[in-house]
Amino acid sequence: MRRALLAALLAIGCSSKAPPPASEPPAPLTELADSCTTADDCDLVDACCGCSAGGKKMAIRKDAVAGFLRTREQRCGDTMCAQVISTDPSCDAEAICGTRNHCRVAPHMQHQ
Repeated sequence: MRRALLAALLAIGCSSKAPPPASEPPAPLTELADSCTTADDCDLVDACCGCSAGGKKMAIRKDAVAGFLRTREQRCGDTMCAQVISTDPSCDAEAICGTRNHCRVAPHMQHQ
């Protein structure tokens, strides 16, 4: 039942209500937002729902974190988060610079 609820919540995903105002940069969700050369270039951020709300974490470049967080309301405003601690593997992981020089979530101590 919990997996079905979590799958349904993840399927809803993040959606935008309106484009960001001209004074703010767009959400850093481009291909470049996760490019890296070392694990130090990457950091974990909460997706629309964090691990304490049935969600997960994702890996992006450290220099894109502020823009990502600034646009959370526009991306995730229609998302309802569950009041449950997530069991997603990303909630107990680290950000690494993985295959093809992209930040990715990996279990602790799994460097590639």
